[in-house]
Amino acid sequence: MSPIANNERSPQAITYFVGQTMTGLLSWTGIPKADDSNPDPVKKIVLDAGVQVGEKKITTNVWVTGFALSEDFRGNFLEELGNLTPVDVFNGTTQSVLAVRYFSEPQKLASGHWSIDMVANLIVFQGSNQVGKAIAFNKTVFVRAIDTPSPPSNSSSIQRIAYSVRKAGLEIYKIQDLEIGK
Repeated sequence: MSPIANNERSPQAITYFVGQTMTGLLSWTGIPKADDSNPDPVKKIVLDAGVQVGEKKITTNVWVTGFALSEDFRGNFLEELGNLTPVDVFNGTTQSVLAVRYFSEPQKLASGHWSIDMVANLIVFQGSNQVGKAIAFNKTVFVRAIDTPSPPSNSSSIQRIAYSVRKAGLEIYKIQDLEIGK
């Protein structure tokens, strides 16, 4: 390990952050994670009711992951995800997963700013279709370094969620279609 400036990040950290964030934003399910500590077979599963964004809903996990987006980008992007999220996600009959096939090496744009290309498929599983429908999702993701202060001791649960997502010291501030053959 070697010291780096506070607005610099390693290529591995950038790639990991973008991968985790994009997967969290585009993998939708209304079914909660299994609780291994209390596997009660008669316990009724409570589906995710989602979070209202504009006229539509997104899953709670997408809402949480959304704190990795810059404030000027977050609202509009989450509304677009709400428009894309099938309503059947919230009754447990539709799920999606982002299957990333390739990340480019992060390209430095300026001090503390990078872009990274992602080639992926958004695979949507509806009803009994276990094969899924793949939708190409090829994007250039723009990332910048941010400060990561600690949450105040009297912070709310929402504040603690936001601070925990932002502790990576990076945020996505723009996503655009990947230009093939540039």
